Amino acid sequence: MVLLHWCTISPEGPSGLAAIRFTAPIRVSSIRVFPDGAQPFANSPEIIAETQPEAFFVDIYFNAHPLNPSSIPDSKDKQRAPNALVPSVIAYAGGLLDFTVDMGTEYATRLMIVKGKFERLSMAIYGDVVSETLPAALSYTPGVLPVVETTPLSQPLDPSRSLDPSQLARQLLLLIPDSPPLSLVIRLMFCLKPSNDDWDLPDFPICILIWTQKLKRNQTLTALANKVAESIGPKNADQAYDVAKLLGISASQNPDMIRTLLKHLEITSIFDSDLLEHTTILRLLEATSNVDIAQYFNNETFFTMLRDIQQSTSSDGGTQLAARRLEDRIYGWKVFEEALSNPTGDFRGAAIFLKQIGSEEQSFGVWLESMIIHEGIYTKLSTTPTMSTFKSPILLLRESQDVVSHDDFISFVRAYIGVASVLAVWAWTDSLGNDECRERALAILRLWQGVDGYRDIVNHLLLLRQLTRRLGWITTDNDPPRKSGMLAEQVIMDLAFEPQAILREDMISTILSLKSPLSAIAEGDRLSMRKVALVAEDGLPSAIEELIFSSDHPLSLRRLRTLRVSLAIIQRELKHDKGEWEILQALWEEKSHGIITQLVGILVGVAEDINNHFIIDLAPAMNHTLVDQLFVPLTIFYDLSSNCLQEQFSSCTSAYASAQKAQQSCLDLLRYLSAPDYRADPGKPGAEVILRALLEHSRESRGKDPVYHLHQLLVLLEYVIPDPEVVDEEEDWVISILPNLINEFRSFCCLLDAEKQAHLVGQLVKLDNQIIGIGEWLLLEELKLLSDTLQSLTNHLSTSEHRLVKENQAFVSLHFIYELAKPSSNVSAWCISALVTNQDISALLSACLIALANERCTSLYLTQTLHYLIAAKPKFEPDLALAILVALLQAAHGKPTLVAADILYIIQTQPPVNPIPTVLPLQIGRTLSVFAQQSSKLDTKTSEVLFGLIEWFSRIEARPLLLPGITSKSISRLYDSITPNLTDQETEILGAIRANITLDEDESPGSAPMELAERLHISIQDIDDILHPDVPMPSTPKGTTPDILGVVISPPTALLRSPAATGLTKTYANNDFRELRQIPSARQNTSRLPSMHGMNRSRLEYTV
Repeated sequence: MVLLHWCTISPEGPSGLAAIRFTAPIRVSSIRVFPDGAQPFANSPEIIAETQPEAFFVDIYFNAHPLNPSSIPDSKDKQRAPNALVPSVIAYAGGLLDFTVDMGTEYATRLMIVKGKFERLSMAIYGDVVSETLPAALSYTPGVLPVVETTPLSQPLDPSRSLDPSQLARQLLLLIPDSPPLSLVIRLMFCLKPSNDDWDLPDFPICILIWTQKLKRNQTLTALANKVAESIGPKNADQAYDVAKLLGISASQNPDMIRTLLKHLEITSIFDSDLLEHTTILRLLEATSNVDIAQYFNNETFFTMLRDIQQSTSSDGGTQLAARRLEDRIYGWKVFEEALSNPTGDFRGAAIFLKQIGSEEQSFGVWLESMIIHEGIYTKLSTTPTMSTFKSPILLLRESQDVVSHDDFISFVRAYIGVASVLAVWAWTDSLGNDECRERALAILRLWQGVDGYRDIVNHLLLLRQLTRRLGWITTDNDPPRKSGMLAEQVIMDLAFEPQAILREDMISTILSLKSPLSAIAEGDRLSMRKVALVAEDGLPSAIEELIFSSDHPLSLRRLRTLRVSLAIIQRELKHDKGEWEILQALWEEKSHGIITQLVGILVGVAEDINNHFIIDLAPAMNHTLVDQLFVPLTIFYDLSSNCLQEQFSSCTSAYASAQKAQQSCLDLLRYLSAPDYRADPGKPGAEVILRALLEHSRESRGKDPVYHLHQLLVLLEYVIPDPEVVDEEEDWVISILPNLINEFRSFCCLLDAEKQAHLVGQLVKLDNQIIGIGEWLLLEELKLLSDTLQSLTNHLSTSEHRLVKENQAFVSLHFIYELAKPSSNVSAWCISALVTNQDISALLSACLIALANERCTSLYLTQTLHYLIAAKPKFEPDLALAILVALLQAAHGKPTLVAADILYIIQTQPPVNPIPTVLPLQIGRTLSVFAQQSSKLDTKTSEVLFGLIEWFSRIEARPLLLPGITSKSISRLYDSITPNLTDQETEILGAIRANITLDEDESPGSAPMELAERLHISIQDIDDILHPDVPMPSTPKGTTPDILGVVISPPTALLRSPAATGLTKTYANNDFRELRQIPSARQNTSRLPSMHGMNRSRLEYTV
C-alpha cells in the first residue's frame, strides 16, 4: 500500500460535487482525512491541511472498473456496467480519521466523486496501482503464513492487573469539574435514581454527599436505628414490606448505617413464611446485593422460611421463583467471598453469582458500591498480587469446562469491577452532557469490546436497561457527526451480534430507533439489524417462520444473523413450562412439524458452508464469527430420532474444526447424546447411532485434508467411547453397542496410522475387558490384512512403485502390532497374551513370519515385537516358536548381535519338531554365513549362541542333514573362530556335528534382507497408475476352438450341415416339443419359452 494521491478539494458547481480522476486503474485501501492546520507529511512542512468545517458527512462514489472480466463468474456483478458508481459514506467528526475501503480484488477504479456539506477537504488516498489484466502465474512459491500477535492492553487500561480496579473510572471523573466521588456516582446512577427536580437543585449532587457525611455520626445512626426498632409492631405483611423496602434503600448507603440498622432488627419478629409476599421478596433480593445484609440473612432460620415458600402449594409460581432467587443470592455471596480468598473455591459458582447480579440494575449498583467501599472486600482484592504480564480475563460468563485458577478468578473480578465502574462514569457523564468525558468512556468501552474476556463483560453489563437506552439516545441528533455518537453506534453494532442481546426489549427499541444518516453503521448493516430486531419483537411466530424458510447456500450475513436470533427465541421458549407446546402450535400454524427436523436441516446446511472454508481448493468468503456461534448446545431439546441423529453428526463432523466455540458446542452435544441412558427412536442407544455416523463418515473428507479429517473423527470418537474407569454399567454398554459396530470400527482402523490405530484399539480393549473380544477380532483382522499383503508380494506386481506401496502397507501392520505390544502400551500384556495363546491369531502370525522370511523382508518394529514376546517368557506353540526363530534369524543378517539372546532362548526352550518350516535350514545357513564374515569379532557369548544353533540344527530328524546358504569355506572359518571359546566337551560335540552336516552349496547365501519401507516417496502419477492400471483391450482369441461335440467345424454356418450335429436339426410337429418338456431332465436348465405349436393365438388369455 502506497500513497496514491494527496489533495485538498472543494465542491464546485450547482451540484456541489468534487471529482478526482486517476491516470491508471487503482485499488483504494484507505482514505485519511486531516483536520484543519495539520501537517500531513513531515518531509513537506509547507503542505497544510485545510479541512472545513469541523464535522460533516461525505458521500464518496467510485466507478467500478472490472479487472479481467472473463474471469468473473456469472453473477450480478458481471452484468454491472464498467462505469457503475459504488457509494461509500464517511462521517467526519473532527481530528485525524482513517477510513478503510474494501474494493476487493476483482475491481479497480479510475474516478472518485465526493459530495457533501463541506467547504474544503484535505485527504490522502492510499492503495495500489493495478494492471488492466491479471498476470498469469508462471510458478508457485509456497510461503509462510504470517503470525498475528495480539497487542496487549496497556497497564492503565487493564483493570485486571490493578490493585484498585476502579482507578480508571476515578481518573475519568477528573475530566468533569467538581465531580462527586465514584461511590456517589454509582449510588445516583443505579440505586437512588434522582428525580428531575433533584437535578435542578443548585448544589446537586453535593447536597446528597453532605447529608451522607452527617449520617456517619454514630449518634445519628443509632438514633435512626432506634426509631426504626421502636416502630416495629406485631408481624404483618405491610410491615414486612416496609422493612424490606427500607433495607433496599439503605443497601447502597454507608456500611456503618447498614450495620447499625441491622443490629436493631430481629428477623423472626418481622418476617415469616406467611408474610413474605412476592413484592417483599423482590425488595429483599435487591437489599441482599449488599454484603452486610446478605451475611445478616445467611442463617438457617431465614432459609427455612424461603424453603417453606418454595414447597408451599398456596404460593404462586412467581413467589416461589423469587424465593429461590433470594436463597441463591444469599448463598452466592458466601461462595463469592470464599472464592476471593480460597485458592480452591467454587469459582464457577461465584461467576454465576456475578452474572446474575449484572442482570438487574438496582442489584448491580448495590453490589458495585459494596465492592468499592466495603473494607473487607476491598482488602481481599488489594492484598492479592496482580499478574506481571497481560492476560485476557478468563471467559467465566460462558458455560465452559476450562480449569480456573485463583489468579484467573481474581483477574476476572478486577476486570468486572473496572468495566462496571467505567459504565457508571459513562452514565453519569451522559446525564450531565459532558461530551469530552463521555467520548473517552465510550472509546474505552469500544476498545474493551475488541479484547477477549473484556468483551463478554462489557456486552453483558450493557444490557442493563438504562445503559442500552443511553446508547440509543446518543445516536440521535448526530448530524453533524460526533465522535461519541460514532462510538455509540460501533458499540451497538458489536452488541447486536449477540442473539441474547437482541431479545432484550430495550435493545429492540434502540435498534428500531436508528435512523439514517448514521456515522459508523452502514445502511446494509442497519437494515440487517432492523430485520433481526423485528423478528425478536414478533417473537415465536417469526422465529418459526424463519427456521422453516428454505435458504440458498452459502448463507448470507443477514440470513445468518436472523437464524441465530430465531434459535435464541426457540431456546427461550423451551425454558417455559409450556414452551414445547407453544412451539408445536406455531409450527402447525405454518403447516409444518418437527422442530428437530428443521434444526437438523439448518445444521447440515451451515456445516456444509463451514466445510467449504476448510477444503484444499480455494474456499468462498464467509463470516466465521457468525457461523461459529450457530453451533450452540442443543441439549435442552427433546429426544432426537435415529434418522435425525445420523444426518446431524455426519455433517457436524465437517464443522468440528471451524472454531473453538463451535468445537466446544459440538463436544458438549456429543457428551449429552452419547450418555448411557440416552435412547433414540426406536429404542437404539444414542451412542450407537452417533458412533455409526462418525465411523461411516470417515471416508468422506468432503474436500478437506483427509489426514486432518481422520484426526477430527478420532477425537470425536474418544468423547463418545466411555472411559472404562468411570463409566457405570460398562458390560451393558459393550454388549448392546460394540457388536453392532465391529465392521465399522475395522474399516475406520484401516484408515489410521499405526499410533492412532493402536490408541483406538487399546481404548476398545480396556472398555471391552474380555466381554466380547473385540480386541482379539481386530488384531486377527490386521494379521489377515498382513497375510494378504505378503501374498500379493509373491505375485508379480505391475510396477516397482506398486510393490513399494505393498511393502509400506506391511510395515504399517507390523508397526501397529509393535505399538500394542511395547511395554509403555496400556494393553501390552493383553497383546502378548493374544499373540501367544489365541490359536487363530498364533497360527496367522506364524504364517506371516514365514512369508516375510520367504520374501526376504524384515523390520525393526518386527524385531522389537518379537523381543517383547520372548521377554514375557510365555509357553509358545511349536509352530509359532519355529516361525519366531525364522524371523529372528533373518533379522540377524542385518544386526546379528541384536537378536543373539532371543535366538538362544528359542533354541534352549523349543526342541526341533517335524515338520520344520522349509525356509528354516536356509535361514540357519545364511545366519551362520553372516557370523562367519565377522569371525574375528566373535566373543564367548556369541560363540555360545552359534554353537547352540548348530547343535539344535543337528537334532533335526531329517537325513541327510543338508545345510544350505553357506559355503564350505565360510563354515570352516566359523568353526575355527568359535572353537577357542568352547569347552572341551562342546568342542568334541561340534566335531561330531561337523561330520554329519552336509552343505548344499547350490543355494547361495544371498544378499541381506530388505528393510520394509517406512515412508513412501511416490509421485501423483504413480499413484494414479496404481489405482487405474491399464486394462488390455478385449479381443477374440485367435486359432480354432473345438465345439461341445469335439468336432472342429469351420465356418460356423457349416454346423447345421455337419453329420456330427444331426441331433440339433430335429424337427418337432404339433405338441411333440410340449411333451418333451414334461420330462424332468428337460426342465432343469432352460430359458426357452413354452411351445406355441397347434394353439390359436387369438384365444390366449393371461392372468395377472
